[in-house]
Amino acid sequence: MNEVQYIQINDINIPIVIRSYKTSRHLKMYFKADILYISKPKYISIKKTLEFVKENEEYVYNRYKKIISSNDKKTKEWTTGENFYLNGEEYIININVTNSSKELKRVKIEINIDNDNKVINIVYPKELDELSSKERKAYLDKGMKKLLKYNTEILLEKRVPYWSKITNIPYKEFKVNDATSKFGSCIPRTRIMHFSSRLIMLPENVIDGIIVHELCHIIYPNHSKDFYKLVRKYMPNYDEINKWLKKNGGIIMF
Repeated sequence: MNEVQYIQINDINIPIVIRSYKTSRHLKMYFKADILYISKPKYISIKKTLEFVKENEEYVYNRYKKIISSNDKKTKEWTTGENFYLNGEEYIININVTNSSKELKRVKIEINIDNDNKVINIVYPKELDELSSKERKAYLDKGMKKLLKYNTEILLEKRVPYWSKITNIPYKEFKVNDATSKFGSCIPRTRIMHFSSRLIMLPENVIDGIIVHELCHIIYPNHSKDFYKLVRKYMPNYDEINKWLKKNGGIIMF
């Protein structure tokens, strides 16, 4: 089953997706955004899988509450004075509404980054303010995601080849997506890496750590001691970077 269902823990109904894999040997669970995913071997029943969740309900409950609380704090409404992160530094959102009248389907949103004053200027026509807050946010989310993807691709076009040369680990290609739950992933067999378009929000040394992490997965498709030994060989401060990500990685959410 891959559809979303719900499991009640205490006072909350938590969305859950259960997936079966022939290659799975153990039950594993993880959150992606606010949905709990369970991967299981095909021979384990749904009933046993749900019992596994219940056995770990304290962790699941507390983790879900933390994610929901974090999402509430970090959801952007795109109003003047809100903060946003680029290159690990805090910028302030500044909204300007123009009087130009255009058809909504042709609305043009301009986003300019003032690095000197750490301000992100967003300019859009008044038609957006006549929409519901949800519709307005959707337009502005789309514009910001496009900007992030463009700038992340420019950065990675320099840093990925650089680290590939340093580590002597060749790759086939990298792709940039809109992931908010993972900074990067790798398919060792194809040597293709995937990175979140939100990387440009993080400090450059942290981005380098993520790149090296994924390159090393081409050699070790796991998180073994040998894998981390290889990562630390090229990134001696990797443990500090990983600690920073665990503490601050939520800034990529919006």
